[in-house]
Amino acid sequence: ADAAPQARDANDPPVVTCVSRQDPRKGVDVLLKALGKLAQEGIPFKAKLAGPGRLLENHRALAKQLGIADRVELPGRVEDIHPYFTDSDIYVLPSLAEASGSVSVLEALRARTPVISTRIDGMPEDLTDGKDSLLVEPGDVDSLAAALRQLLTDSELRRKLAVGARQTHEANFSATRFVDGLRAIYTDLEIPVAAIDSGPTIQ
Repeated sequence: ADAAPQARDANDPPVVTCVSRQDPRKGVDVLLKALGKLAQEGIPFKAKLAGPGRLLENHRALAKQLGIADRVELPGRVEDIHPYFTDSDIYVLPSLAEASGSVSVLEALRARTPVISTRIDGMPEDLTDGKDSLLVEPGDVDSLAAALRQLLTDSELRRKLAVGARQTHEANFSATRFVDGLRAIYTDLEIPVAAIDSGPTIQ
């Protein structure tokens, strides 16, 4: 079920989140460097970058080196990832490579969270730049910083992309859309719809 976001003070800065393994191909270091640039510019934000991995301590050290350890949480593995989507203003996928698409991005879309993603693998097939997301080049700190700057300083654009995010999820990735797709396949195979609706019979 959709979870309601936690109430926040109107003066709280926007929250940037990422749920990812802390390994080289996920590009968390690129995200940290982009956030470091924005901190130097005085742009307010908080960041929560959850996930375990062999580079976790390296990334914590990098956050300290960049002077953003007070703004960036790197908790490692967390028991409940849902607040990282529902209580977020911007979700970032900074990956340098993905096997295909990203489940975490689908969770963000479902939670009405604007996405910043890299143009890799299946991501441009799942996301539309300017409708539900902003797409940047992988590994490009300046490009990622520019996209973050745009969303962090433009609440109206965040609202627009939030609406588009949920629309994209409902149109392409919802359970209803999945069931309709399966129903069409079964119909093409001339399997009675009643057999789908009733489910398997256990002997």
